[in-house]
Amino acid sequence: PPRSTLFPYTTLFRSNMFKPAERGAAMGMMGLVVGMSPAIGPTLSGWILDKDHTILGLTLSNDWRSIFVIPFIIIVIATVLAPFLLKNVMETQKLKLDYSSLIFSVAGFGLFLWGFTNVASQGWGDFGQVIVPITAGVMLLAVFAWRQLKLPVPFLDIRVFAKKEFTIPTVALLLATMAMYGVEMMLPTYLQNVRGLSALDSGITLMWGALFMGFMSPVAGILYNKVGVKLLCFFGFGVLTLGTVPYIFLNTTTPTVVISVLYALRMAGIALVMMPLTTAAMGALPDEKGADGTAANNTLRQVSSSVVVALVTSIVQNVINNNTPSSSLKTSDPLQYAGKVLNASMDGFQIAFLISLIFAVIGFVFVFFMKDDKKGEK
Repeated sequence: PPRSTLFPYTTLFRSNMFKPAERGAAMGMMGLVVGMSPAIGPTLSGWILDKDHTILGLTLSNDWRSIFVIPFIIIVIATVLAPFLLKNVMETQKLKLDYSSLIFSVAGFGLFLWGFTNVASQGWGDFGQVIVPITAGVMLLAVFAWRQLKLPVPFLDIRVFAKKEFTIPTVALLLATMAMYGVEMMLPTYLQNVRGLSALDSGITLMWGALFMGFMSPVAGILYNKVGVKLLCFFGFGVLTLGTVPYIFLNTTTPTVVISVLYALRMAGIALVMMPLTTAAMGALPDEKGADGTAANNTLRQVSSSVVVALVTSIVQNVINNNTPSSSLKTSDPLQYAGKVLNASMDGFQIAFLISLIFAVIGFVFVFFMKDDKKGEK
């Protein structure tokens, strides 16, 4: 296929599409696309929720369910066009599907994520909706992993994690993902619940950071070829850490322009590590293991994002619940009650931001164990 064409993420950076010196630029272009999505999504959702709109004769009310209409339309269009635009870039082969592995993986990940999803609303102590599904999910995933090691042709070859050049960048990528979502998911709630911003204004505040991520992604691709993944990730995690530290000290009067600048700085750090780490991890595997590596990489990223969202949401809610004054104060002194509730909310958000900082710092440490690899020199 033409090298100017971006095909599925699974094989985007593999040697059968791009030469080593070209992968940085391809990585940057992919990051540009990925960066634009979070820029458009929250802002568009805020615009929809701000008031009723009519698009092509379709009325979108300012109800939260309306935000799913446009993604649904895009999914339908993509589904229709996919058979005509997507092409295989690797040799395909007929393999027998191991249905037992399929059931174990679907049930295991499903129960595990369901349990973590319930944490925010039910709390960590709920036995039936949190502890049981998480425990059952872990057990089923353990059986799934054991089965993969026994199969001659595994459903998912988890032996890719035996190669540290793949595992270390993958773990660092998970930490970057968790550091990103720890702030990205809590910041709109802070802006709307504490600062009183509308959904649209909240989306606009976040838009500049996502746009900056899109801008920095091609730059990351260029730097990847010039300085290598290790130095680039050192700098990226450093920027991410420095951009996260001030969030711990946010208060009820922090100017939104400061929040936007700090968010842009954080997203620049994310752009400098996200695609380079993915490319480094996938480049460490032989071509025939690319599908297994991509499946493992993508699955762990999805799981880590779900876990960190449940973690920070539950912590924020617990801190707020534990520090909210008694309802009697609401009657005797409404202003003092409101102030204490606001302080309780800020305590929760600051702890959530601290957790994101910890993930960024651990990611920075992981970079020390990575093997440097200047792809452009090969």
